[in-house]
Amino acid sequence: MERLKPATFADLRDYFTLEIRSLIEKHQISAKETSIFYLASLLSKNIETEQFFKMGADGKPSDTLLTELYLQYLQAKDEEKRIVLQRLGDLCLMVSGYFSESIRKKVVDIGFYFGMGGSAYYNLSTMVKEKEPKETFDELSSKFQSFSNVLGEMSERSGVQSNKDVLRLYERWIATGSDRLKTLLNEKGISAPFKVNLKVSQ
Repeated sequence: MERLKPATFADLRDYFTLEIRSLIEKHQISAKETSIFYLASLLSKNIETEQFFKMGADGKPSDTLLTELYLQYLQAKDEEKRIVLQRLGDLCLMVSGYFSESIRKKVVDIGFYFGMGGSAYYNLSTMVKEKEPKETFDELSSKFQSFSNVLGEMSERSGVQSNKDVLRLYERWIATGSDRLKTLLNEKGISAPFKVNLKVSQ
């Protein structure tokens, strides 16, 4: 029997590009193709937790990565600052979106990731000279929460299987006020009747 070949990085990126474009159109978010491609590439490279997070001695994702990156940014020269800012923006986008469950029971809430990630991409856009990357990072900054929600929906597409999953959806809805999450909760018989006051506006 012929063995199936594993998907290549390009295959995975193409798949995520189609899925992300579909979700962006579904939620009527205007987005540049370069931003969609960036999100797809980010997911393709970092879909495994072990590849994305710095792991502690206990085998769990480290909580110190944001602090370490910020300190690197403060001490870095211009060229290195750009690298650190991109990593900081990417980290905040993935954690607040695809890996949002990792924020549960942490001192830092999701609003902090929205603010820090959006600021990182904005500062990066002011440092990049090339037009296309500048416009992409500027859009990632201005629509950070919307893109985070898209990555969150990508993560949730496997389905809500347990009460724990429903609780995670409810906690993310409390934090973001997302209409999509409210609809998912309503489909599971959970009422979300009040308006959430967001800490970070988009």
